[in-house]
Amino acid sequence: MKAENQPRMLRMKQLTSYTSLSRAYIYQKINEGTFPPGFLISPGIRAWCAVQVTKWINKKMGGDKS
Repeated sequence: MKAENQPRMLRMKQLTSYTSLSRAYIYQKINEGTFPPGFLISPGIRAWCAVQVTKWINKKMGGDKS
């Protein structure tokens, strides 16, 4: 599998930069069930799949009707 086809995981710092959302807002949306919860990859370390986050952004912008 080529590197560009592999899922990319984002840590919180990368996620806030990628989405331009604050950490508090992201956790608020996770608690509401409207943002991908990410994956606990080890105790205290959570990461988000970039594809899922991109889909969430597209849906919020009206580009994805699913």
